[in-house]
Amino acid sequence: MNQEEIEKRLKGLREKILERGIEGALIFSHLNLYYFTGLWIKGFLLITKEYLKIFVRRPYSQVKEKEGLPIYFFESLKNLPEILKKASLRRIGLEYKAFSLGEGERLKKLLTDFEIFPLDSLIWELRMIKSPYEIQCQKRASQLLSQALREALSQFKEGMREIEASALLERALRVRGHPGYTRSFNGFELAFGYLISGKEGLFAIPFTTGEGGAGLEGFPGGASFKKIKRGEPILIDYGGFYKGYYIDQTRMASFGECKKAEEFFKASMEILKTLEKKGKPGVPCEELFFIAEEIADKRGFREYFMKHGDKINFIGHGVGLEIDEPPVIVPGNKGELKENMVLAFEPKFHVPELGVVGLEDTFVVTNYGLKRLTTFPRKWIHLN
Repeated sequence: MNQEEIEKRLKGLREKILERGIEGALIFSHLNLYYFTGLWIKGFLLITKEYLKIFVRRPYSQVKEKEGLPIYFFESLKNLPEILKKASLRRIGLEYKAFSLGEGERLKKLLTDFEIFPLDSLIWELRMIKSPYEIQCQKRASQLLSQALREALSQFKEGMREIEASALLERALRVRGHPGYTRSFNGFELAFGYLISGKEGLFAIPFTTGEGGAGLEGFPGGASFKKIKRGEPILIDYGGFYKGYYIDQTRMASFGECKKAEEFFKASMEILKTLEKKGKPGVPCEELFFIAEEIADKRGFREYFMKHGDKINFIGHGVGLEIDEPPVIVPGNKGELKENMVLAFEPKFHVPELGVVGLEDTFVVTNYGLKRLTTFPRKWIHLN
């Protein structure tokens, strides 16, 4: 991440806090620190109208000479009140969701002399709108995902266990720079993604996702030791990665014919193509959900639409430094799409005795509709 990108983000943060009458912002969470500074550190960022300092506990020796950033060593949070008073601050913004209850209580005791305001929604307002740099990273993540998927598919064999097939794809991603871990909103634990087949893919998990799968004991969802059979749908929902940024994509495959599943696949395709045209700045998020649900209804598939266990009322989500970010495309979200939001849409059908069938692509919002960033062909993959 270059200095110009960092400066734009810091400028945006400064403008947002001043608009709300907040004198200074403290950023503690690792991911937001990375977003605003390009550094992975244990410490905090303090930004005011005229003041910017990055206080680092670890690894200070590695980052202290980072060009263009004012970096200082600190030993203990006990010094925080003194730092804030020296900057003549009273009204402080904090990320409420960055702390455990215990950490929050500790900070509350330290900052009794200050007025505290939440920063979480303000920061998401900035992170939801992607810069040209971020979009380029996501385009590259898509290219790497496509390369890895092509390589893995050429090695899939009938009778192979789901876990073996997923390992082929995960190896192909790993050697292309994927960290092997996928960051997700609200701390949801996810490895590379989901490769599930047949009706076992209907197994519900406790998280809000487009699918589940039998998974492994002690880690719900995704690939299991089940053997992949001829004539059953294989759902491959994986994320690509490049320079911190993710891309989200789902494709379908099978060994041999899978005609019933392919009918649901066509409905998913129709939904995505319709959303591409409708998804423009100013459109309420919930409207896109209702459009998708209406198409499923017209096809006669409504009872299967986004029904992972109980009904799941979402059709899409933001994608960026985390695979699942705001905004979430759900009924009740009247927030409007904005230019340069990056969103994944994943219309999926959960069909008893068949499995989970659907497509997912990641898009950037433009004035002309949704522009697809994911590059792998949108067609049912027939494996030999």
